[in-house]
Amino acid sequence: MKSIAKIIVLMAVLMGLFANVARASEMKNVLFLYTDMVASITEHMLQGLEQAGLVDQHNVTILQARVSRDSDPAQIVTYVQETAPDVILNAVEYPQILEALRDLPIPVVTRINLEPYVDVEGVPTANITGVYTTMQDMVYHSYKFLQKVAPLQPGQQVVYLDNPEFSATPKEVIGDALQRLNIPLKAVVNVTVYEDWQQAVLQYNDDPEVGWILRSSPTKKRDGTSVNIPTEFFPWEREHLKKPTIAYWEFAVQAGTLCGFSIDTSAVGIQCGRMVARILQGEDIQTIKAEYPGKINISLNRKTATNLGIVFSMDVLSLANVIYEDYEGKQVIRK
Repeated sequence: MKSIAKIIVLMAVLMGLFANVARASEMKNVLFLYTDMVASITEHMLQGLEQAGLVDQHNVTILQARVSRDSDPAQIVTYVQETAPDVILNAVEYPQILEALRDLPIPVVTRINLEPYVDVEGVPTANITGVYTTMQDMVYHSYKFLQKVAPLQPGQQVVYLDNPEFSATPKEVIGDALQRLNIPLKAVVNVTVYEDWQQAVLQYNDDPEVGWILRSSPTKKRDGTSVNIPTEFFPWEREHLKKPTIAYWEFAVQAGTLCGFSIDTSAVGIQCGRMVARILQGEDIQTIKAEYPGKINISLNRKTATNLGIVFSMDVLSLANVIYEDYEGKQVIRK
């Protein structure tokens, strides 16, 4: 009897193993492209997949590939072809990577740089869909908010520090928003190189005609190495930037930017995760229209305001739904 019982148990174990192998072979693959620039975005995108019901090694296999500014797009395409995922989830800021994925026989869901790949109705024109995160109206409303936070004085102008290699907000979008608000733009400065960005900040800090310094992030140093945004960019900016600016991502406000009219990256992650799930369930990407962000956060950093000599008005405080009191996110008010 004991022998029969052992045989039954062994058979059950083997059947379970075979079932797991069969399930593994049936699992669909998601290739997740990410960068090290902002860890919270990577985390939010992966959480979005899970909230959409896609759990790694349970009902889907999630392959992760880190992409840097210097990554060769052709090598990324080769890797995609070798791994043959069922869908690609893109969290990479570099537009050349997304362009390289265009028209591959693999659907792509992206959290950024979507606009060139959908028509005016949001219908994909290639193999790419996702969430809009560079909308002109959002930039326009962010500057309206900054006008409330730190009103420009008569005669003051704005400087934009532009990085053509990496910018979620092209200078044309910036210029259009400022023009709609009748805010004069004094200069657009190329700050792809970190040291050039630092020099421009110091220069315009001392210019009484400049009311705001709007900026993109530099991507490289003069020696060709990359800039570490959390450990280099934000600490330097906190110490040296003496003019108001605004961000389009809440993590920047926690790190020290004065204020933000920003997309909620957690909500974007969930939206992208649901799109990936729809594709894995058999829906054609051409039927999955681009979506606007589901949530906007209006955030303030009171510590930075104090350093700049700015006192938030009751009107500004009433509009904000996130208020940071420090740079670590330990003292934060969420409404």
